[in-house]
Amino acid sequence: MQNREMNAQQPTRLPESTITSRGQTTLPKQVREALDLKAGDKVRYLICDGEVRIAPVLPIERLHGILKYDGPPMSLEDIERGIIEGACRSALGDDWSPETPEEAERVAVGGAGRK
Repeated sequence: MQNREMNAQQPTRLPESTITSRGQTTLPKQVREALDLKAGDKVRYLICDGEVRIAPVLPIERLHGILKYDGPPMSLEDIERGIIEGACRSALGDDWSPETPEEAERVAVGGAGRK
């Protein structure tokens, strides 16, 4: 992670690679180092407005401990409700709060909700 942070802040030349007849390419060493990629790692491509960004797909093991929660154990339903409500707040504003779990789910799947 430290390697990724250091390389993100340093100006650098634009690395290049060649596309083979099968549509394959090798990520330049500079890119692999910046993303902390090793053989067998996966990458995800984000295509937006004619540009492509590459991001590492982190295995679940590398995500262990990334979220901190000191409260009592939560049920799967509580976790799912929190995800839905968080997505709704992201779309509708931080002050949005559902009156019922059903309202949150309706808004999350594209229905109308309060503002």
